[in-house]
Amino acid sequence: MGLKGRITAILIVGTLNVLYMFHYYLRDGFIAQIEFIGFPIMLGLAWWCGKQYDVVKFYSEMDSLTKLYNRRYMNRYISKIERNGGEFAILLLDVNDFKIINDRYGHKAGDHFLKTIANQLLESAGRKEKVARWGGDEFIILFPDLLNRRDLDKRMEVIHQRLRDVSPKGLEIGVSIGTAIYPTEGKNFDEILKAADQKMYKVKAQKNRIMS
Repeated sequence: MGLKGRITAILIVGTLNVLYMFHYYLRDGFIAQIEFIGFPIMLGLAWWCGKQYDVVKFYSEMDSLTKLYNRRYMNRYISKIERNGGEFAILLLDVNDFKIINDRYGHKAGDHFLKTIANQLLESAGRKEKVARWGGDEFIILFPDLLNRRDLDKRMEVIHQRLRDVSPKGLEIGVSIGTAIYPTEGKNFDEILKAADQKMYKVKAQKNRIMS
């Protein structure tokens, strides 16, 4: 959770109080004791109000089940990269046979399954890379600096291996993955996403599980 709301609130309230006290010092030649007592109280209230903003902002950008970023955050983040003329690659992942898992073991087990995958994707991602739950049993990873096909393939293999390592006995966790690179494969995020989505579903159809 960020501190932007709290820091902003502290700066605004602190600055206004200092200016207020300075004004009355210039006018009266002294500052009343009540002002010194009230100053930390005002800062405390500002911190609390700022924290409420930070909490609301945090949960508006996070998926409640997996604690990954959500689609709303990812769309906004990628739009910012596009506006700044940046480049990026994405991996779009779909969990294999997730409906069967839900039907056979129940939705509670399915939720645990998704959270296990989310944790492994986070561990596989670098500091600058963003991992989001795109919806249902789909996830997306954004790589701001990874534009080499060979490196993308290596990262996919790492993801598959990590998921195999944490698979419960008798039930291998598998995903189908499609990739795309901006701006090589599309003029905007929608085109990049469509390209990755098409590759991902070809993988599912071919039972190949990887397509770069």
